[in-house]
Amino acid sequence: MPAPILPAPILLVIVAAYTLAIAWRGRTFRVRLALPGRGTRGHRMTAWALGLAVSFALPAVLGLALLGQAPLGAGQPAAMRVIPDDWPLLPTTPLVLGMALGSIVNAAITHWRWRRGKTAFEIAHLPDVAPQARSELWPATALSLSAGVSEELYFRLFLPLLIAMVSGDAVMATILATLLFGAVHRYQGVRGMIATTIVGGGLAVIYGLTGALWMAIALHVVIDLNALVVRPLARGAWRRSGPEGRA
Repeated sequence: MPAPILPAPILLVIVAAYTLAIAWRGRTFRVRLALPGRGTRGHRMTAWALGLAVSFALPAVLGLALLGQAPLGAGQPAAMRVIPDDWPLLPTTPLVLGMALGSIVNAAITHWRWRRGKTAFEIAHLPDVAPQARSELWPATALSLSAGVSEELYFRLFLPLLIAMVSGDAVMATILATLLFGAVHRYQGVRGMIATTIVGGGLAVIYGLTGALWMAIALHVVIDLNALVVRPLARGAWRRSGPEGRA
């Protein structure tokens, strides 16, 4: 492994202040876009997708480079492993099939409830980005992809690795990174923040058991796609051409 360009303790101080500032602010940095339809849900989702990349993906890639780490290297870095090396890795195929089946079931239940005039169960309420028309589904897809890649690079790889390199405690590093992952989602309210923390812990476990960051990224993307694309589709968003519900 290449030698770190910047000592890990110094980098941790900078990253801790940066992450706590985002958590205190209660949202990621937003990007101002000079695109048509400014102020609409589609515009907000596109700006948010770019903001996530700027807030998390870019710092993660730069931080990993300063630590001499590749963003998507083979396996999990030794410094942050919490699973014994002699444990067999969890196969990814059943997880991929489970994600696909879960999405189908989610769509079926949501559509069934929608046809009967019932609302789908949602832990977090995101009215400003929930698609209402087919024109908003592509921005929602971009937001889901950006969130999955950006947040996993930052909170499942870079941040816990940095904490573990300084503290020597991979378990504590994973827990702290997971708590901070929940904290930066406080715009979703207490219930959403707690749920996000639990989901973050599950994603960390998946990463540890598979040794594959792409698996955690894929699961994160699927979770967001279910919330921002699959459910709106199942509720008839594809039938409406505009945010006002025009057919």
